[in-house]
Amino acid sequence: MTPLPQAAKSSPAPASGARSARLGGSPRRHPLRTFLLWVAAPAAAVFAGVCSLVFLIMYLMSAEMNDIDADRGRKAIAAAIESLVVALGEGTADEATWTEAYVNTYITPNPAWLDSVWGATARISESYDTVVLTDTEGAIVFGETSRGPIAGNLADYFSSAATMLTELDQSINSLGDDATVSHLVRRDDGAAALAAAVVHGNTGQASVPRSERRILWFAKQLNDAMLSSVAARFQLPLPRFNRAHEPGADTMVLHDADGTEITAISWQPRRPGDPAFAHSAGVAAIIMLIIGVLVTAVLVAFFSSIKSRAESDERDWHNARYDPITGLPNSFALEESLRNMMPRKRREMPLAAAQIGIDGFFDVIASYGREAGDRLMDALADQIEAATSGHALLARTGAAEITLARAGDDGADLVRGLAMRVLGLASQAINVDNLTLKVGLSVGFADAPVTRETIGDLMRRAETALARARETGGHHLVEYDPGIEDERRRRLELQADIRRGLNADEFELEYQPIIDFATQSIIGVEALMRWNRRPGGPMGPGEFIPVAEKSGLIDDLGMFALRRAIEEIGPFEDIKVSVNVSAAQLRNPNLGTAISAVLDEWGMPAERLQLEVTESFLIAQPERAKRVMEELRARGILLALDDFGTGYSSIGYLRQFAFDRVKLDRSLVAEIDQNAAQSALVEATMIYAFAMGLAITAEGVERREEAALLSRYGCREFQGYLFARPMPVGQLARLLSAPPDEARKAG
Repeated sequence: MTPLPQAAKSSPAPASGARSARLGGSPRRHPLRTFLLWVAAPAAAVFAGVCSLVFLIMYLMSAEMNDIDADRGRKAIAAAIESLVVALGEGTADEATWTEAYVNTYITPNPAWLDSVWGATARISESYDTVVLTDTEGAIVFGETSRGPIAGNLADYFSSAATMLTELDQSINSLGDDATVSHLVRRDDGAAALAAAVVHGNTGQASVPRSERRILWFAKQLNDAMLSSVAARFQLPLPRFNRAHEPGADTMVLHDADGTEITAISWQPRRPGDPAFAHSAGVAAIIMLIIGVLVTAVLVAFFSSIKSRAESDERDWHNARYDPITGLPNSFALEESLRNMMPRKRREMPLAAAQIGIDGFFDVIASYGREAGDRLMDALADQIEAATSGHALLARTGAAEITLARAGDDGADLVRGLAMRVLGLASQAINVDNLTLKVGLSVGFADAPVTRETIGDLMRRAETALARARETGGHHLVEYDPGIEDERRRRLELQADIRRGLNADEFELEYQPIIDFATQSIIGVEALMRWNRRPGGPMGPGEFIPVAEKSGLIDDLGMFALRRAIEEIGPFEDIKVSVNVSAAQLRNPNLGTAISAVLDEWGMPAERLQLEVTESFLIAQPERAKRVMEELRARGILLALDDFGTGYSSIGYLRQFAFDRVKLDRSLVAEIDQNAAQSALVEATMIYAFAMGLAITAEGVERREEAALLSRYGCREFQGYLFARPMPVGQLARLLSAPPDEARKAG
């Protein structure tokens, strides 16, 4: 910051209106609309629903009362009619079981007696109005009604007569002569009850043969007088016969023995539920009205409260998102706006940000006070806003920092160009409270695709770049470069994690069996390190081994693997264990001594341990490698050249260094059955290795065709998914203890 003389070119401090315009960016809250949408409308809906439910329940209860009353009426009428039919049947049975009737019907047929006894009763009695005596076919032998005699066939006068004869026949067959039948029937004057029984006396007379039987029939008309007595008895509305099924009336249809409709009885229902509903609905309406008034009063009071709260929330919302000095959004509002700009169907979007640091800002505050600093920041915000012309989002993200941000494919170039334009403002003076001030500007730039969750990370990258710009003198733009910093941070974190993992016993070994192809038995295993980080989950050796080598942790990690492999495989006699050793371990002059100490501790012969060496160590330090390998072999430890066929593999290494075994890499043996040139190369390599007295193990064998061809070339030892995957020591123990056939299946 440098004060300038008044003659210098200056820019006026911004008016308060500029700040007000920026402050106006906050969203307008509408408490009334919110209240109506989220409170009043739901409350009204609930109130209306409750009212509707109450009235519905009352209506259903009244309807149930009506249904119960109607059902009671139907049952009463049905019971009365049924009682009439049953009583008529019983009376008929009594008359038929009369010795005098038997004598005057069968022994000495006497029509005069029939007329004087039964006919006279039919003409004057209330019990029945028709009496008929027929044979078994329905032919009338004697017939008398209240209106005079009848003749012919019973079916001419009553529906279902034939059906009733059949039914009576069947009843006699099962119950004897005491059987009787009774039904409703239709005759010319309407519905009637009809009953039938065989005349047979009651003094032990023999059963009457069917051909000689006489059937006694009594009939009684159903009339309105009978219905009136039923209505009076059960306090029902007056029913009447009505075949037209009067609308709005309760109706009961009567059927004869054939199921044919005879007539219908109708009556106007009393509907006791209707007046009950009208009364209770009126009371409920008054109660609901009172409740509605009270609810409305509560809602009005509640609206007043939430309106006040909404105004307070709006102020809080604005204060939480906007800088009170410049009116610019703050960091929170900027990131919120960017998240809202993220397309719904895309997880990422390109984003560029430039953080502009005002160098010397705190010197202004120290020299001229906080108010001068605030006015300076406000003026700079106006100038930067004018320079960017609204092409990027603008926010005050720190006490002396303003950030430009733009999303989209063109964001990086645009923000970079705007930032360079803003840097030009450093040459201009600003007039603040009669002070002419000039400040320096530095810019940190970062761009990357971001998600909603990583927008803040990009802002921190821009902040890191700004710090670098200031560290390197300021007044220029620095683009964020994550390489060195990220790599260093990750390396340090992983180093610490490896140390922690060793102390927490997170590292473990799995073993991949090595198979003798001829016997299909396990003759050895290769130890493979696994690390299940807590937290973090599994990490492959390709990630943590290089870091361990660079940090010096490889000695501890390597000795852990050797010790654990010897400890776990030692008890399995005749099983060799192969352990990978890195170039860094081989450079340790005490490696051989340390390995021998572990072998002695666990009592495992040195010839059961094989160390696998990669050619990178041989290339870098061939003389040192030769000395180390000779020392290890002198201790009885076997050595294998690992991953042969990759990198700078040379047959010369087999002659130069004292190896016991060559391990052919997967890349060399894969699909050799389909590549003649590669097959010839493998065959020649194996011939040379055998000539040197070296054993060969084929790694990464996954197909039977590969194994078959390698076996034909003389390879006996195989390792790969075709035979077995890496497994924990417990699973290996079960595999080794299983019978050979089961072991082959398990592998």
